Amino acid sequence: MWNYSFVLPDFIILFLFVVYFFSQPRLSNKLNKSFFNILVVDFLVITIDVIASMSLENAERFSPFFLRCMNVLYFLFFNLRTFLFFLFTENCIGLRISRSKLHGIFRSLIFILAELLAFANLFTDVLFSISENGSYARGPCYNSIYICAAYYIAVSLIELFFYRKDLLYGSAINAFSYNLALIFGFIARFFFPQFLIMNLFTLAAITIIYLTYENPAVYLAGKTNAFNKKALTLLLDEFKNEKKPLLIGFVIHNYNELREIYSGIQMDKGIVLICQYLAKNYPRLNRFYLHDGRFILIGKDNSQTERICREIMERFNHAWQAGSDVDLYLEAGFVQLGAGMRIENSEQILNGLISAFKELSTLEKKEVVIDAETFNAINQNTLIKRAVEYAVEQNAVEMFLQPLTDAKTHKLIGAEALARIRDDKGELIPPVQFIPIAEKNGRINQLGEQMFEKACQFIHDNDMKKLGIQWINVNLSPIQFLRRDLNQRFSEILKKYQVNAELIHLEITEESMIDYTLLHKQIQTMKATGFQFVLDDYGSGYSNVSRLKRCPFINVKLDMELVWDYFKDQDKILPTLVQTFKQMNLTVTAEGVETLEMADSMRDMGCNYLQGYYFSKPLSVAEFLQKYGREN
Repeated sequence: MWNYSFVLPDFIILFLFVVYFFSQPRLSNKLNKSFFNILVVDFLVITIDVIASMSLENAERFSPFFLRCMNVLYFLFFNLRTFLFFLFTENCIGLRISRSKLHGIFRSLIFILAELLAFANLFTDVLFSISENGSYARGPCYNSIYICAAYYIAVSLIELFFYRKDLLYGSAINAFSYNLALIFGFIARFFFPQFLIMNLFTLAAITIIYLTYENPAVYLAGKTNAFNKKALTLLLDEFKNEKKPLLIGFVIHNYNELREIYSGIQMDKGIVLICQYLAKNYPRLNRFYLHDGRFILIGKDNSQTERICREIMERFNHAWQAGSDVDLYLEAGFVQLGAGMRIENSEQILNGLISAFKELSTLEKKEVVIDAETFNAINQNTLIKRAVEYAVEQNAVEMFLQPLTDAKTHKLIGAEALARIRDDKGELIPPVQFIPIAEKNGRINQLGEQMFEKACQFIHDNDMKKLGIQWINVNLSPIQFLRRDLNQRFSEILKKYQVNAELIHLEITEESMIDYTLLHKQIQTMKATGFQFVLDDYGSGYSNVSRLKRCPFINVKLDMELVWDYFKDQDKILPTLVQTFKQMNLTVTAEGVETLEMADSMRDMGCNYLQGYYFSKPLSVAEFLQKYGREN
């Protein structure tokens, strides 16, 4: 009566899926649980389908009640399988609780009614009937199983279309694909009921799901058998409703230096040993390795946090044996989620972890707690990122000017152009907050170029001689200075505003001197255009007079901390340094001058120019013109 030729391959492949699924580390998230449920139920559907079909073919050997029970079981699990595929789709999208309560009730009601209809067949022939001789016939409501399936697949496709941008896992194309396989399966079953072929299509859907969503290689961090950052992000999204989540992270101190000492091969063995230790001792916790010696454990009971941290700390008191004669002596710093804190935003938690790991990367700190203060700082950082993005995109970076004065006459001789941006309330954000963010997200190039253009526009629009300004200093970020096309881009802006390059002095910090070859080449190229260079914040980095001697700077600006330290404890170091610069034919600017006494002392020391709040704080262009235009 039935053709079983497709059944054996289905069994074999499904069995392999189950075995491989259990042999690999599995993330404790709803998608994995949902997939496991599909595997189990699909296996039951195939098994019961075969038993029910064979029983009908040999009806004389079985009681009518047994035949009816097996077919009822088949339809119960058949409906459940369809429903589980639907739930899997919602988990892919992130619809853990249906966005419409009415729809949530309706979708569950459809499933319950389908199951009740199947169960009712124990007593009435509503779906199917079985005669005394084992003849099987469809009942009046048999097509309800197709209606139910059509409803779930249609809703899945609609949700995938409208929420395709919200997909937490995989892509919309993959999700559409396995739903399409189910559609073909139902069509094949409807038109060819004598062939047990639908299971082949459900197996195709399972294969698509496995390759797309359940492939361990996507979520594992190399050979560690721990999960990676992608898996961490997905799990954090599912821990939003946990009341007392456990989150512990630890990082190996000075990891990169240790890789050079022990070698990368030995350190990799050590990482694997640590992951094996975590798997053996904390099997119920989700384990993650985020590279660079950073580990994370996540669970649902934070009452175990202190005990687990203590145990791991004690383990690090002993060597990790990476070979018969190689002992790795490592130290670790720990980060944990503060008591009472909940995972409400996965991106926020990740940023908090990254920030904490940076604090723990050296031996200075042993433990960091992610608390409300951490999240406030992260939120503030996010707001600054948005402000930077907006300012750059809308060309809303403002130029402020701080005067540079002649050390002898205290008259205006130049100005430094300083970038300023505002938050969404219109308040100025300090440069120490937004400049590092602009450097990290790559916006510093655009921001710096806008500042250069605004300086050129200022020179073009105003009479520099009347203002008493001989030049304007414009800052270059070390990242910006690395650009190979910097000279070309700046030259085009000069041409646009018809500005002489000698009117602009480019300030670079000591950080830019890391790669001396590139530094020298870039400066020589831009000097040919007419630009002149100033070394900014001398004394805050790692430069030395010998290296400075080889660079064609015209001016050195003493960092304000260096100046202030001199007035706290006066010695001969700073005066000697200034005289050394003078002998190298460099002019010297003292930053951070705040009193007349400081101004006189720095002049007597030999400084050529002074800059600081004693003369003026940074002013907006309008304020600067109002003050110095009137004075001159």
